[in-house]
Amino acid sequence: MSDSPLIDMSEITKLVSEMNVDRASPVPLSVQKASLLARRLLSRASELQTPQERRQQHELERMMNSGSDKSTLIQMTDQAFRSERAARSAEQLTHILDVQGVPRFFSTFDRAMLKGFQSFGAYLPGVSIPLVKDKMRAETANVVLPAEPELLQGHLAERRQHGVRMNVNYLGEALLGEQDAQRRLESYLAALQLPEIEVISVKVSTIYSQISSIAHHRAVQILSDRMELLYRAAARARFTRSDGIEVPKFVYLDMEEYRDLSITVDTFIETLDRPGLEHVGAGIALQAYVPDSAAVQKRITEWGRKRVAAGGAPVTIRIVKGANMEMERVEASVEGWPQAPFMEKVDTDACYKLMIEYGLRPENADAVKIGVASHNLFDLSYALVLTVERQVSAHVQFEMLEGMANHQRRALSELAPNILLYAPATRREDFVNAIGYLIRRLDENTGDDNFLRHTFKLEIGSEEWESLERDFIECFDRIERLNLVPRRTQDRRSPPQEGGSLTRAEFVNEPDTDFALPQNIEWAQGILARWRGRHGENAPRIPLYVAGQEVLGERDVRECLDPSRPGLV
Repeated sequence: MSDSPLIDMSEITKLVSEMNVDRASPVPLSVQKASLLARRLLSRASELQTPQERRQQHELERMMNSGSDKSTLIQMTDQAFRSERAARSAEQLTHILDVQGVPRFFSTFDRAMLKGFQSFGAYLPGVSIPLVKDKMRAETANVVLPAEPELLQGHLAERRQHGVRMNVNYLGEALLGEQDAQRRLESYLAALQLPEIEVISVKVSTIYSQISSIAHHRAVQILSDRMELLYRAAARARFTRSDGIEVPKFVYLDMEEYRDLSITVDTFIETLDRPGLEHVGAGIALQAYVPDSAAVQKRITEWGRKRVAAGGAPVTIRIVKGANMEMERVEASVEGWPQAPFMEKVDTDACYKLMIEYGLRPENADAVKIGVASHNLFDLSYALVLTVERQVSAHVQFEMLEGMANHQRRALSELAPNILLYAPATRREDFVNAIGYLIRRLDENTGDDNFLRHTFKLEIGSEEWESLERDFIECFDRIERLNLVPRRTQDRRSPPQEGGSLTRAEFVNEPDTDFALPQNIEWAQGILARWRGRHGENAPRIPLYVAGQEVLGERDVRECLDPSRPGLV
């Protein structure tokens, strides 16, 4: 969030002040007001919903009511279009349709087209598969934007005319080396030169291919060099908003997996501490489903307050709930570690509200602006009520996903004009890179505990609404019992436990070393320090062990060179 726009909050201020709340209730007044405001937002969103959006809503609702249809759609999206060979894609898609059947939630026309492909698509794959891909890209174009400059610039210009601010995130495959990293860095620098782009999001894994948790300081140093280029380019460039205000461009650092948390945060702080970047505004995302994020937010806030007190620019924290849960679960299972995110969704929701409340305290918001990123009407309403009550509207923006529940976004924009849409984009030839994003969004947004899962048939007073409202209110009681200690606590500095005879049932495999944890990096560095001077004349003689016995004698000794320090024995 660069320069703050002038925001007219008179309507929402009047609305909040006139709300009829129960002062005898144990529910905090701000929470009661948030519930009432959420009702108003839902009612207004229903009025603003277009016929096309209603048709899409009914289609998605039909899909979510059929587990097999959802499974088929995921298989079609995830499996059928990864091959560059049209014949292979046609074979895979036909196989899925033969086994699973044509999903019933599609429109009559789309079902007829898929049945036709099922019968004849394999005969002319060079024709049929491009048509299917084009149809798929067109259907998802409101969620993943086309990244071709002429198409992207047109979409962004149209959004700007309607006063909608955009944050562009270029999707791409994993880096295969430093040449790839350099190309991605150059593409970000080029994007900042496009007059239609105001904000871009960057992940550290897209600008450096050799990130390793155990080489924490080295990774932060290289990443800081590259982020400095982006921050300086953003500060030099200018964007003119729809109200005529000219602002510097803005770079957000996105958060990825837990293992990159400390590297991303250290890169953010250390880069912006460099000379000449004191007045550069920049942002970082924090994920509330990781208990560590609350402490990280406080660290960044304390640093930000010192930065502003010294005459520097505020920074921004975008608070999200998290988007890599399945990956975190898989990694934890494979490595033998506890899951880094909370085990229960209610704890994530409680942590999110805790972080929003802390960030919207006036003394904090002056130095660290807050991006409230959510589609949950209750959470948005709670943040909006706090914004009004604490008079911090100049330091807050609301962030939503492009193409998701647009009617609710339009309802929110009538009360909170400062809205930023997160917009993934990819080129036609790279559309396969969007598949992972689409699958993740589909899986998350249709989960039973996700607010968007219920928006398709949500009505005030319905069973779903009462349940969501009850969960929202009860969540504040959970805050008091919230355990914000990191869930992964392995410490290799601790002495190993004494062994003993174990039965097969009692044996538990030793987990891999978790180098995302600072104590384990310190342990590894201690080993390096002990061995750093043991070379040349001080090089140790390492004996053979045969049948449990050490063997030295007069055997030949071979010098071994240190692969990390060429030439040293």
